[in-house]
Amino acid sequence: MLPRSLARLQSPALRRSTASLRAGPSTATVWSRSMAKNNKPNQWQNKAQGQSSKSTPSQSQRPAGATAAFTSPPQNSQSSNTSGKPDFSKKQDEVDKGATPERNTEPSEAPGPGIPNPSARKGEDPAFSGKQDEFDTDASPSQNTAPQSTSPSAIDPAEAQAPKYPLPDLTQGIPSTLEYETIGSDGRKGLNLTEAAEEGDGAGSGRRGKGELPASAYISSSEKKRLRVANYLYATFAAAVVGGTVYLGRNWETEEEEVRHATDAPSGWAFGLFFNRAKARVMDKRNYFNEPAFPKLLPDVDPIFERPYTLVISMEDLLIHSEWTREHGWRMAKRPGVDYFLRYLSQYYELVIFTSQPFAMAEPIIRKLDPYRIAVWQLFREATLYENGEYVKDISYLNRDPSKVIMIDTNPAHVSHQPENAIILKKWEGQVGDKDLVGLIPFLEYIHTMAYTDVRKAIKSFEGTHIPTEFAKREAIARAKFQEEVAAENKKRPKVSGGGFLANALGIKPQGMMVTDPTELTAAEAFAQGKMLQDVARERGQRNFEALDREIRENGEKWLKEEAAMEEKNKEEAMKQMKSGFMGVFGGEKGGSK
Repeated sequence: MLPRSLARLQSPALRRSTASLRAGPSTATVWSRSMAKNNKPNQWQNKAQGQSSKSTPSQSQRPAGATAAFTSPPQNSQSSNTSGKPDFSKKQDEVDKGATPERNTEPSEAPGPGIPNPSARKGEDPAFSGKQDEFDTDASPSQNTAPQSTSPSAIDPAEAQAPKYPLPDLTQGIPSTLEYETIGSDGRKGLNLTEAAEEGDGAGSGRRGKGELPASAYISSSEKKRLRVANYLYATFAAAVVGGTVYLGRNWETEEEEVRHATDAPSGWAFGLFFNRAKARVMDKRNYFNEPAFPKLLPDVDPIFERPYTLVISMEDLLIHSEWTREHGWRMAKRPGVDYFLRYLSQYYELVIFTSQPFAMAEPIIRKLDPYRIAVWQLFREATLYENGEYVKDISYLNRDPSKVIMIDTNPAHVSHQPENAIILKKWEGQVGDKDLVGLIPFLEYIHTMAYTDVRKAIKSFEGTHIPTEFAKREAIARAKFQEEVAAENKKRPKVSGGGFLANALGIKPQGMMVTDPTELTAAEAFAQGKMLQDVARERGQRNFEALDREIRENGEKWLKEEAAMEEKNKEEAMKQMKSGFMGVFGGEKGGSK
């Protein structure tokens, strides 16, 4: 074989000649066909067409097979042609008039136009024999559609080196290489940025291979640096997870924690205990943000202001209603009877306004809603329990006996932890003539008058009903029976019974009936006048409300001014302390003493 550099310098004709010599007879045949196809018609061919034979090439210049095919006359020809030209007369067998289509059913063994005369093949070059391999095939002409380009000599080097895509027009500037980068050797588009090239990728597979170098040689130094940094981060994160789990899974440090987690994650050195303690600490940290801000939302009860019951009232859609319109923007309305409701029940209950709104939004509203602080305590969203996307008002954090706590709300989800303590009212949407809130006062007053030991039993008896309406029905039935009993008792004993007299003499009053006004009727006097115990309590409560309302009208403005002055004083003192602390940082003890 010739060296590769020398093969490049050879002409196409010389390379084809060399290839034919190496390939043998079969390649020589291809060479003769290529010469017959590519070269111009020679003078020997012109002589066959009737032209002059002066330029006819010599026998040594023509291939032996071509000479035999065109110079040997047929030996069995019936024509007496003496000029050496082929006989095309009508005396030939193939134009015999006696021939019929029926006779042309089987190939004839006699020499004819389709079978060369064996005698004419004498002296023929064996390279052009009909027994060559390229003629011995069963393929039909209809299947011979592929170009005969299997031989290297049949491929034009200029065509093989020609690009399959148009060359760029450099007169318009240097073109972009994006299209070249996104087109493979077979013209398919698609730049693979995530997957590595498959084995065998290259010119034959439709993709440009990466060459003989390893894949790492095609990665830039900056990319390698980023990969190293990413691996370091992954390793650091894994180490932090393992170390954090071990640290969080340590044994409990205080006795309180040990008691709280005695069942779910006790102390120990087992792997499962480590994991349980780590999980418990993570859940405690999460609960720090979901649970109320303080374990005790209300201080301990002051004996001076003690009330036997605690009433927790919602604010939104119960005491007020807010709406937004294009004409007026945000507007807020106070429910009819709110002042009467709060002031009247303040003598029986410890009132707590509990809203799910944040302090910054709800505190100014409560200040305008209840400027005289009739509701002693106010709780905001910071005191709720966040659970399943809802703000729950859990009374177990109130620091009060749950059997003496009543909640009034409009959203059942807010009282989902203690529904037995809750009274659910319909949302108020701004109706002017609403009376549901005020209509609830007789029921709440009755619970205090009867001194129920567990308010949950009383609420349970009204479950599934509208409490103001149902309580009014029951009170009317009880009043009718009471009047019948009083009438029957008056017929038997026109005077007050001895039991009532003895009770008055000993100063014993019915439970919940503490007389604060000397003019108030005793139980015996009330019965004699046909009044129920509930009537007596209601009259007393009405007198207390009137006294409180009169006090607010007379001294309310003064109370508000005193409260504003106290707040201003507290602000000034807080500012002085802040300045003193700030100067103490830079001025030392001297600034701190000031």
